[in-house]
Amino acid sequence: MKIANLEASKALKRGDYPAGCVIIREGKILSRSSSMNITKNDSTVHAEINAIKKACKKLRSRHLDDCILYSNIEPCLMCAQAIIYARIKKVVYGTEHKEYGDKKTFDILKENGIGKDINVTRGICEKEAKTLLAKFLKKISFKAF
Repeated sequence: MKIANLEASKALKRGDYPAGCVIIREGKILSRSSSMNITKNDSTVHAEINAIKKACKKLRSRHLDDCILYSNIEPCLMCAQAIIYARIKKVVYGTEHKEYGDKKTFDILKENGIGKDINVTRGICEKEAKTLLAKFLKKISFKAF
């Protein structure tokens, strides 16, 4: 999770949303990435999507069955769906962004019968993730997002 927060710090420094993601396989880093949607003007280049693409390319497979995805911030619905399609079975994240109020992304999907077999762990290195998110939100508070 420390590496996911490091990736998020890189994103924040370049003006992007402070999301970082790492995909681990057999205890080794398979891929890592940060959000680039602001600097690339592309709403689909989230940290999780970028890391999944890199991992799939590296493994030459669209399935990441035996991988664990670490994200410093709760994945959004788009990223969660990509995680499901990639067949990642374990997701660990630091903090929520409260994008959906009190609802959690994977809870929303599970309520609709999607991703029931994903193991989700929340609140790992939460303080660091919250600090990065707060810095970003303060930075953009007077700017249009």
